[in-house]
Amino acid sequence: MRRLFRSNSLWRSGLFVGLVLVILPVLNASLVSGEGSRTLFPAPIPGRFRAHLEWTARTYGGGDSPVVLARRTLLRLYARQGEQILLGSSGIDVSAVDGGNPNLGDILVYNPGTVTGPIGQETLPTLAGAANPPQPGAFANGFSCNVQRDAVPGVGRINNRTEELAGPLPNPGGYNPCTYVAPVTGIYLVAFIGPSGPNSITTPFVSGGLDNPTPSDFGPYQYTSVTAWDVTVRDAGNERPGRLFAYYYTAITGGNGRPIAATAYVVTDTGFVYRVQSRGDPFGFLFYANQLGFQINVPGQPPQPLYRALLADPNASFDQQNGLIELQGNGEVSLSAPRYPIFANLPDPEVLTVLGIPLTPVPPLISNLSFTGSRGGNTSGIGEGGTFSFTASQSGNYQLVISRDGANFDPDNPQNRTFRGVASSGAPAGAAREGQDNAFSPAQTPIAVTITWDGRDNAGQLFPADDFRAQAVMRGGEIHFPFVDVENNIDGGPILELTNPPDGACPPWNGGCFGAFYDDRGYRTPSGILVGQAENGPLCPGNAANPNGFGNPPNPLASDPLLGYDTRTSQRAFGFPTGGNPALPPGVCREDGGHGDKKGLDLWTFYPSNTLTALLRVIDPTAVTLRSLTATRTSAGVVIAWETGVELGAEGFHILRSNSGNLEDAVRVTGAAIPARGSATSGVTYSWTDPGSGEGSLTYWLEEREIGGARRLYGPVRPAPAPAAGAERVYLPLIRR
Repeated sequence: MRRLFRSNSLWRSGLFVGLVLVILPVLNASLVSGEGSRTLFPAPIPGRFRAHLEWTARTYGGGDSPVVLARRTLLRLYARQGEQILLGSSGIDVSAVDGGNPNLGDILVYNPGTVTGPIGQETLPTLAGAANPPQPGAFANGFSCNVQRDAVPGVGRINNRTEELAGPLPNPGGYNPCTYVAPVTGIYLVAFIGPSGPNSITTPFVSGGLDNPTPSDFGPYQYTSVTAWDVTVRDAGNERPGRLFAYYYTAITGGNGRPIAATAYVVTDTGFVYRVQSRGDPFGFLFYANQLGFQINVPGQPPQPLYRALLADPNASFDQQNGLIELQGNGEVSLSAPRYPIFANLPDPEVLTVLGIPLTPVPPLISNLSFTGSRGGNTSGIGEGGTFSFTASQSGNYQLVISRDGANFDPDNPQNRTFRGVASSGAPAGAAREGQDNAFSPAQTPIAVTITWDGRDNAGQLFPADDFRAQAVMRGGEIHFPFVDVENNIDGGPILELTNPPDGACPPWNGGCFGAFYDDRGYRTPSGILVGQAENGPLCPGNAANPNGFGNPPNPLASDPLLGYDTRTSQRAFGFPTGGNPALPPGVCREDGGHGDKKGLDLWTFYPSNTLTALLRVIDPTAVTLRSLTATRTSAGVVIAWETGVELGAEGFHILRSNSGNLEDAVRVTGAAIPARGSATSGVTYSWTDPGSGEGSLTYWLEEREIGGARRLYGPVRPAPAPAAGAERVYLPLIRR
């Protein structure tokens, strides 16, 4: 009996070295069926290479990051009871050459409900117990292709490229598959183990070739990778594509300078389907998508989206830097977990239904946006702030911007104030699904959202006394693609395409359905720790290894904050055409390291909801807000009129008059104070007639008396002849007496 992989011995400490993002290669479901490396690499493409599926005992993350991902690809597969699951691998029945035992490669299948734990840290059970009904290689909780080979010699092995492309027998020229008849309907988990076994950390020695792969690509030098692999679901002789998916992939080409043409389909919780095409040049890579990208960590609060980059700690080891295990920011920013399923083919609608994902995208709506100030109503004092509230129709990310001038709603404008967060009534945003059958669909019941404002702008300065406008929007189908230690991306991309916009209407971005956003500038963490060289400046001194740093003008450090950029362009191209991932010494900002080296770079897009606007008023908490002060000559005398916006602590008003125009000569002409009638949330219109003014040049001031005895003057104003239109309207600084 061959040795079985046991979960309690799977985990070993290790580091993810040379991690590079790339997207799964080009698919053509009309030419092939089943799913696996033959689907991903159906035909040679000049100058392009394959990615070998990985399973190692190394981990990614940890340290400063609350997220830990095993460096392994754990596939998910939906099958109905009685359907055949056909399996093949080039890593099975291969003798190890690194000192290990032979035949450690295997294909393992776990029955629905037997795997637990969050994505990336799943607990895989030991295969045990008798299957019901019995079949070779089957256990009560899963299946082993290696065990089936004991009963049916020769099955499960893909020997060469010809067999890989042909698929399982009886396809002409195909491989002889291991066969597992699904005992129940549900989502199975599939693990492809390389020749070195599940606990190895040996880097594979493979060519990455597609046209003429070397014999080692199908032999023991695969080590912790699998060159050719296949999962085919057959039902009454028909193959069922679109059933296989993963929440993240790890793979390796075997070296730098091996670009992959790549396509994948990623589906958000609310049914938005994004087609992702890469033009990258990977070595090893991790690919996943989520709701937050990278996250802000504040004790006692749920994680929030960062919308910026992660930088490795310059004092950490080379491996810790490449794996983003030790980060700048003292743990306040970190990786966020995978969330959205990734399909090689367009997903089978039945799979989406099982996952609780709608078959058509559900755009969000918001309603009832309002501001409640510290002074009641929508009024707040300077530096006092208040609370915004609105109702969201579903879970998702939101953005609210308070505009300083009422017209510019740029979220990055330092004089505006921007709030971004997550509206959620279920699991914490960005949290991985627990187990393979626990669907996480967005809440479709109204969600109350509240945002607390401290009265300051993005630069930390107080908003002055005035009227302002705030706009809020939900970011439907928001999806992030974290670039983890990508080194170089000289052709730009990846290309993102929203394939199913609601009612066929693309979002209003640059590039429409191909639009996205990025921000590779420095920033401060919530406690004020600087990440990068300066706020909104480059991440590295002199923008080391900057975008298009190989001779072309550098690209913008960030996309347009309101309209994004067209991902079909090379705007976010960066790095060097010769690759780059210098072995020594470690350096987060090496000139020859590539812009993405030892960094995490985010790319995101979304579908906007309706936009709502709320009005708010900020007042000087120590004075009356005077909206107008006029003096008009009439037949009855000079009418002094004024309007207040709000009145704080006002007791009454007096009128002062001067014949010379000088305040020093002014005399009070009101015998008794005119009582104040306004409040902290509303003002009043007043008027008083000076009957004894007569002819001549006259100047008036309004004097406010406060309850505590203080006096404030407003003015001066001079009367205009009646019935002159547009009597003088002023907003003047206070004159204290």
